Amino acid sequence: MKPYAIELDDRALALARDGQVLSCEPSAVFDGSAGQPAGEAAWHALRLLPTATSTRHVTEAATRAAPSQNALALMAAELRRRLAAHPPAEGERVWVAVPARVDAQGLGALLALLRELPLPVDGFVDAAAATVAALGLDRTALVLELGLHHVGVTAVDTDSRARRRSAMTSEKGGLIELYESWLELVSAAMVRRTRFDPLHDATTEQQLFDAMPELTREAAHEGSTVASVTTGGTRFETPLTRDQFTEAAQPVYREVVRLLHELRPAGAAVAIVVPGIVGNLPGLRETFEGFTGCELVAIPDGFAAAAVSLLDLPQPQEEGVAHLLRRLPARAQPLLLERVVRTGLGGRRTSAPPPSHVLFDGRAYSLAEALVVGRAPAASHAITLPEGLAGVSRRHCTFTRDGDELVLIDHSSFGTFVNGERVAGRVRVHAGDRVRLGEPGVELALIAVGEAVTGSSHGEAQA
Repeated sequence: MKPYAIELDDRALALARDGQVLSCEPSAVFDGSAGQPAGEAAWHALRLLPTATSTRHVTEAATRAAPSQNALALMAAELRRRLAAHPPAEGERVWVAVPARVDAQGLGALLALLRELPLPVDGFVDAAAATVAALGLDRTALVLELGLHHVGVTAVDTDSRARRRSAMTSEKGGLIELYESWLELVSAAMVRRTRFDPLHDATTEQQLFDAMPELTREAAHEGSTVASVTTGGTRFETPLTRDQFTEAAQPVYREVVRLLHELRPAGAAVAIVVPGIVGNLPGLRETFEGFTGCELVAIPDGFAAAAVSLLDLPQPQEEGVAHLLRRLPARAQPLLLERVVRTGLGGRRTSAPPPSHVLFDGRAYSLAEALVVGRAPAASHAITLPEGLAGVSRRHCTFTRDGDELVLIDHSSFGTFVNGERVAGRVRVHAGDRVRLGEPGVELALIAVGEAVTGSSHGEAQA
């Protein structure tokens, strides 16, 4: 029998059986302090009753070795409510897909909570590994996790198996922080236009919060939208553009890109797996275009739960012991692939002219022939860097042409980084890339000057 699956994604907590998602919704609940039953759905009351709701209990219960009793009680109440509508069948075993921050040492309290419900939990599966295994990818994947209050990226290597390699997370914001930044954007625009502030009243603030998915979807796809609220029989509205939403979201978007760069080997053609909501967040899809040669794979919410529910998973060898699996057989699941959307990235960038010069310290160095960089490069065409720079080798790297493309070859001991990604041997580079030598080291910029590079002088030009 295939397992019953639970996916502990606080933005889209899901239940699944036989590849079908039974339930999927944000983990936002009442905490019982204002008369509503603890564990009841509260997404549409987060701005009305902010002190009587919880959006952090699942993350705390799933990722901390010693979560608070309040977090455990709220998670138990929420799961009881959801499982009452979709209970496991008689004899059906349960496996749980867990997010990037979960480790084996912190699963004790979570396992005890689940078994007290009671749920016959056999084990846990890394959600990113389960996702990549079901996609049947033939390349390394970076799986983006967009939580309610965090973002994370997990690197998963693939051959015949999908294996989690590493993961990074950031607490600098998630979906709720994005929504809050956009609420502030709408408020400022509406005050300027109508002198009415929708955030001064909890009812109108909740109206905007509830409208945010449609507002952002329209802005992302149409380029603009109109936000409106109604109070006392009067309607207030203001137009907003995609660029305004994008600018307001930059702190969170920058964290997403930073994590992807940290885990992607420089220039590697990886698959970037993202939740489908990414396409409805203004400007976020466009930020991925810088990952030239990569593939963007958009999956529906609950995908990891559905994937786990199709796996043949082992029976526990010891009574009371549940393991965390981070390696799974890589096998595409046709049932799940119907709603997956794949697109290539960087097409606009690869059609741009190749770099013609390296810009350093106010001077442009031609790339018409091989250019060596280091403290003692020992080459006729070179950038000689000062002694004493931390992490910079005597002969650090070389820029050389390969047909119409420019390639960076790393010779260093301490590393060369392109747009924050460490180079493994050699990598194609493009105009607009920034190259850092060493740590903290120095930075070079690649620029395109004029149309042609071939046959140009290899001397220096003033920037």
